[in-house]
Amino acid sequence: MTVLAETIPLERLEELLADDSIDAVHRALWLLLWEGEMRVMDLLSLDVCDVHLDEGRVGTLTGQAEPDGQMVLSERAVRLLRELIGDREAGPLFAVGDRALSWEQATQAAQEQGHGIHAFRTGGKRLRQEPE
Repeated sequence: MTVLAETIPLERLEELLADDSIDAVHRALWLLLWEGEMRVMDLLSLDVCDVHLDEGRVGTLTGQAEPDGQMVLSERAVRLLRELIGDREAGPLFAVGDRALSWEQATQAAQEQGHGIHAFRTGGKRLRQEPE
């Protein structure tokens, strides 16, 4: 049995995001998990039309922790999402070919890097909660 890290330090996230051998679909998912409060399955259910890159936000699903129902995107997230979306105008945001990235694919990619998928969200949340 493989033990996976429960959280990811910022340095490790930076390494993973800089690794172009990892598909952009996974790097974008990991960054949004790190930066926001959305759950994995909620992110995986987003469509391209839910993303407003020019405004730097993602319209989130009802009932999320974001105060106004939206997730604000960092400049880095916007760049990575532009790469991910390309010229697509519709369809799943996190897509592999023309199919939505599955839970199994998302968790497997994280596990291949030695992390549980939830570790990305946990790592970002812990960093945001640290006193400055």
